[in-house]
Amino acid sequence: MVKVAVMGSNEFIVGFQLAGIRDIVEVNANYFNELKNMKSKKEIGIVVVDEKIIENLQSHERTEIEASVDPVFIPVSTKVEQDSLKRLIKKSIGVDLWK
Repeated sequence: MVKVAVMGSNEFIVGFQLAGIRDIVEVNANYFNELKNMKSKKEIGIVVVDEKIIENLQSHERTEIEASVDPVFIPVSTKVEQDSLKRLIKKSIGVDLWK
């Protein structure tokens, strides 16, 4: 069975810890080495990564991580953008409140 792991700052990983995810890596520096280390773990299938980490990588490092299939790295943002919030509200209630 493959596992889900989470990488990010302390503020990012807290919610995932509360949800029961045990494979947690708090990253403060040396992002790429931590990502490569996670990539070498065969039991990990999905890695949820703080979007800030992906943004701070050099272009060739970002390309390598984004191209990974085993595990797959999923960047997640901690900020909610207004457009995505509008889509979520429309999807949940079925009405576009801004029209």
